[in-house]
Amino acid sequence: MLFELKINNFVLIDDLKLKFDKGLNILTGETGAGKSILIDALSGVLGEKMTTDMIRTGNERATLEGEFDISALPQVKAILDESGIDCDDGTLILRRELYSSGKGRCFANSTQIPVTKLKEISEYLVDIHGQNEHQSIVRISRHRELLDSFGKLENKVKKINELYNRLNNLQEKIDSFKIDEKEKARRIEYLNFAVNEIEAAKLVLGEEETLENESTILSNAEKLFEEINTASGLLKGEGGIIQSLKKVEHSLVSVSEYDPDIAGYLDAVRESLYPLEDVAQSLRGYESNIDFSPQRINEVEARLSLISNLKKKYGNSVPEILEYLKKTDDELETISSSDEEIEKLTEEYKAAIKETKIAAFDLSDSRIAASKDLEKKVMSELKDLGMEGTVFKISIQREFSPEGKIEKDNKTYMLYPHGLDKIEFLISANAGEDLRQLRRVASGGEMSRIMLALKKSILSADVVETLIFDEVDTGVGGKTAEIVGRKLKSLAKDRQVLVITHLAQIASMSDNHFTVAKEKTNDRVVTRVRNLSKPEKINEIARMLAGEKVTDISIKHAEELVALAERS
Repeated sequence: MLFELKINNFVLIDDLKLKFDKGLNILTGETGAGKSILIDALSGVLGEKMTTDMIRTGNERATLEGEFDISALPQVKAILDESGIDCDDGTLILRRELYSSGKGRCFANSTQIPVTKLKEISEYLVDIHGQNEHQSIVRISRHRELLDSFGKLENKVKKINELYNRLNNLQEKIDSFKIDEKEKARRIEYLNFAVNEIEAAKLVLGEEETLENESTILSNAEKLFEEINTASGLLKGEGGIIQSLKKVEHSLVSVSEYDPDIAGYLDAVRESLYPLEDVAQSLRGYESNIDFSPQRINEVEARLSLISNLKKKYGNSVPEILEYLKKTDDELETISSSDEEIEKLTEEYKAAIKETKIAAFDLSDSRIAASKDLEKKVMSELKDLGMEGTVFKISIQREFSPEGKIEKDNKTYMLYPHGLDKIEFLISANAGEDLRQLRRVASGGEMSRIMLALKKSILSADVVETLIFDEVDTGVGGKTAEIVGRKLKSLAKDRQVLVITHLAQIASMSDNHFTVAKEKTNDRVVTRVRNLSKPEKINEIARMLAGEKVTDISIKHAEELVALAERS
């Protein structure tokens, strides 16, 4: 729902803030007062094209801002979440800025977004009916969704979508097995070579690191032997550290009986002596095991070279090479059993096609039934609105193609994620005329009434909560005008409806009434908008009835219209 519209330096509006409420919001005013400027401003907020001549003369920038309640619109919340835009409180503020340079910026809750994203969001917020602009219902892509929602067919559509994806997945698997026989032979030859080469190497996890460490030791054997021998001699040789510490131990033992404190020193010496003896013994063992064999060096380097070559072909490490071996074995097994697998998958595919065919034609039949019901409802609404000669038809077509997946009666049909059908709403506005697309209906007034009839008929199926009707009263009067007003009033019980009208019968139905007028301020003309009190509303309706000169009779008539609307 639209809470508030702010307009700054836009055409004849210098600074305006309008607050809207639920129900039927009526905008009236004399011709040329600027009512269409409000529609243009809101269209700008919703992402429609803006030009620099819309900037109020003498200003560098025009700013338009709309505040919406989207708490009941999960579709919008999903779009915002994908864009990282916070909207936890259910309030969305869309802002549009246009500069005299021709550049512009769009924002959603202070986050800058491209105009394409703005249009994607606004598609769920407002429908403007009058001059074919920003009308989601004229977009063919919406017709199927609206019909399916009207007929409560969402579960059947979901099932078709799942079957469609299943068929595609099965086809992809089958295609992956169907390779050229020569290519198949070449592939098997290569895979066998790879398996034999890797298996012959008999790789072991951790082997490469162990070999690299051994290679380093072998390459430095002489240096290691020399330094280890020196260290070992210093520890345990004649006059070495261990021999000296033993002499210290002997001396302290000989005097420890004279002074108990010397026992502490003795313990410290022994704590150093015993570990050093262990080190000296280990060094002797290390020294005796040092390998000076050139043959071992060659063996280690050859093994490392083999691993390096395998890494260039099959992976960056021994674990990756072994993983490649497993995948290669699996692929060989798959190729070898491809004929059996293709046969199995083909049987699955045939069963899925059979199930999909039943579901697709069931959905199509349900759509046809729903379309007949919707056609009757819309035609009935159009008759009430004074368009008895208008024909509303829902076209449901299936596409024939040799590439189609679904066959019936020797015809092959294309299958889509939503089923077999291409759906479009068609209109013949006058008796004898051909059916045409909704967007090609010429009259803005006719379009508005057609949209009103559609909205009344598919109310529960349409997520858009704010509806704007401009020119809905064009070419109607008397009883039809009253009927149009009552239908707008009825529609406004479940939606927020904004209507620009010249008819008192429609204006009298308002829950909120705004008047638009031009004023001269500081030698400049500006458009002003006021929310009217009930007495002001009655005076405005009297003006609409009588023209410039409001009389007691027109006032009384206006009061009767308002009282009648309140009782309805």
